[in-house]
Amino acid sequence: MRKIIIVSGLFFFLPLPMIAQYIDGRELFSEAEYFFSRDDYQEAAYFYEELLKIFPDNSNFNFKVGECFLSIPGSEVLAIPFLEKALQKIVPRNKYNGRNFEETAAPLHAYFYLGNAYRINNRIADALNVYYKFVNSPYYYGNYNIAIVENEIMSCERAKIIQDSPLDIIEERLGNNLNSSFPEINPVVAQDENAIAYIRKQQLYDALFLSIKSNDIWGEPVNMNPLIGSDGDMYPACFSYDNSELYLVKKSRKNSDIYITRFVDNIWTKAEKIPGRVNSGSDETSAWLSADGSTLYFSSSRRGGRGGLDIYYARKNPEGEWVDIRNAGRTVNSRFDEEFPCLVSNDSVLYFSSRGHFNMGGYDVFYSKRIARGWSLPVNIGYPVNNTGDNAGYVITANGRGIYFSRKNTMEGTTEDIFRITIRNILSDRF
Repeated sequence: MRKIIIVSGLFFFLPLPMIAQYIDGRELFSEAEYFFSRDDYQEAAYFYEELLKIFPDNSNFNFKVGECFLSIPGSEVLAIPFLEKALQKIVPRNKYNGRNFEETAAPLHAYFYLGNAYRINNRIADALNVYYKFVNSPYYYGNYNIAIVENEIMSCERAKIIQDSPLDIIEERLGNNLNSSFPEINPVVAQDENAIAYIRKQQLYDALFLSIKSNDIWGEPVNMNPLIGSDGDMYPACFSYDNSELYLVKKSRKNSDIYITRFVDNIWTKAEKIPGRVNSGSDETSAWLSADGSTLYFSSSRRGGRGGLDIYYARKNPEGEWVDIRNAGRTVNSRFDEEFPCLVSNDSVLYFSSRGHFNMGGYDVFYSKRIARGWSLPVNIGYPVNNTGDNAGYVITANGRGIYFSRKNTMEGTTEDIFRITIRNILSDRF
C-alpha cells in the first residue's frame, strides 16, 4: 500500500504526458514479461522494443531485448546493439531486479550475454574482451557458474584453431518442393535418403511434413499432423532402417517424451509413447535407432547423468519394450549437454552434438568410433560444418558422406531452409 501511495503522490508533480508514458510503460512491461515467461521471445522482444521507444536509455529494457534475440535462433546478431547499450548501467547480480518495472540497470552478466552474441557471430576478439571484463569484475566469483564461463572462453580460443584448417565441402539447398516461405527446420532423413521428415513453422502451428523421393526428385510433402495426432507439438527424431517407423519427440511445457508412428497398410498410425523405460519425468529430446532395430540411442536430462543432457541407450526385449537403460559413458558425455545421436557405417561411428569437448562455442557436431570398450575420444567434425553458433540437429547419411541440416537462407531470404552438405576431404581418416 505504501508503494502505491508514493507512486500516486509523484503523479501530482509530473506533467500529464509523462504520467501517460509511465502508465503505458507499465502495461507494455507486463505484456513483455508475460510472453517472456512463456518462452515466446519474438513477442516479448516486440513489447520490450516498444518500451524502449519511451525509455530508450533504460539499461534493463535494452538487456531484456538483447536476451530475447539471443534466445531466437538466427536472430542473435540483433542482440548485439541492445546488449552493448545495456552496459551503460550495470549492477551486481544481487542488486538487480529484472522483473520490476522500476529497474533501470542491467545485471553484470550482460557482459556474458554480449560475449555470447559476439561469439555466435564469429567476432572472437570482441567476445574474449567482454568475457574477460565479466570475470575480472569484483562481483563475479561466487555468483556465477565458473565452469560455464570458462568453457565459453576456451571455446573462442579453440575456434581460432579449428577455423585455420577448414573442410572442403559442397553445400546445396534442397528444392522449393521442400522449402517454402515458412521456416523449415529439424530435418530427419532416412538412411537410404529416400524419405525426409521435417518441421514447417507455419503461422498458427508447427507442421510435421513427410516427403518421399522418387527418381531423385522429392515428392509433394504431406502434412503428417492429422495422421499422427500432433497438435504441432511433435518433432521428427529418426526413421527405422527400413523406413517403416518414424520416431518422434513430443514436447510440452512439462517435459519431452519419445513417441513412435508406424507405416501400416499404406498409412501412418497415430503416434504413441514408446513402451518401456526410456521416457522419464525429465526431458528426452532426441533419438536414433540402430540399423538392426535392437538398440535405441537417445538424449535425456534424467538423474544420474554427467551433466545436463546426456546420451543413453536402451535395448529392446522380446516383448518389444525398451529396457536396460545405460549411459553412453564419460567418453561421449561431458559436463555439458550432449544431444542428437546418429549412428552410421553399420553403427560403427556415432555422431552427436555437444556443448563440451573440443568445441567452438554452443553446440558442435562430433564423431566417435566404436572400440572394444565403448567409444573413442570424440573428434570435432570441423569448420565450416561447425561454426561459433549452435550446430545441432544434423543427420548424417549411412555412408557418412552427406549431412542434412537447416539454417537461415541468406541468399534467398531470412527464413530457415533445408540444406545438404557433402564433405570432400578427410573422410578416409574417419572410416
